[in-house]
Amino acid sequence: MEKRNGIRVVKMIETLTKNVRLINGALKYLCMGLLFFMMALGTVDVFGRYLFNKPILGTLEVFEIILPAIVLLGLGYTQENRAHVKVEIVVSHLSLRTQTFLSIITNGLALFLSAMILWRGWVLVIGYWRMGRTIPTIGVPMFLPQLLVPVGALILCLVLIVQMVQCVTQLRGRK
Repeated sequence: MEKRNGIRVVKMIETLTKNVRLINGALKYLCMGLLFFMMALGTVDVFGRYLFNKPILGTLEVFEIILPAIVLLGLGYTQENRAHVKVEIVVSHLSLRTQTFLSIITNGLALFLSAMILWRGWVLVIGYWRMGRTIPTIGVPMFLPQLLVPVGALILCLVLIVQMVQCVTQLRGRK
């Protein structure tokens, strides 16, 4: 019976890992598309402003929405690929077991902070939704751009959970 439960847990972790990778892959392409759209909009706005004296209304507001979207939706992908900046001057001299243990601790702290950002971001989304405020120049409800914060934090939380489970599995395998 215990062996079956272990197999179920392993399959569940593998499914979670695969789904998180799929989500991050889709978000990567979404961020690339948003960046391309932002560059195209900026180019058209500059040409419109200087050639025809007709800038595109709301370009700045759209940029203010898209730029944080690119950053927030890319957090999980960056963490999944372990591409965040890290300083390993001391840690690189420790044993592999100690490095894995420290990785569990730091991922746990990052998970806690990400969960707090997720929670507070969701509270803000609900607040903006209840107020019914919009961005005046483009008419977008304020809660939609704010929704990027909890979505990005949720994806980051999922990646951190997967990485923590992988580290625990590594520690158990070395005993």
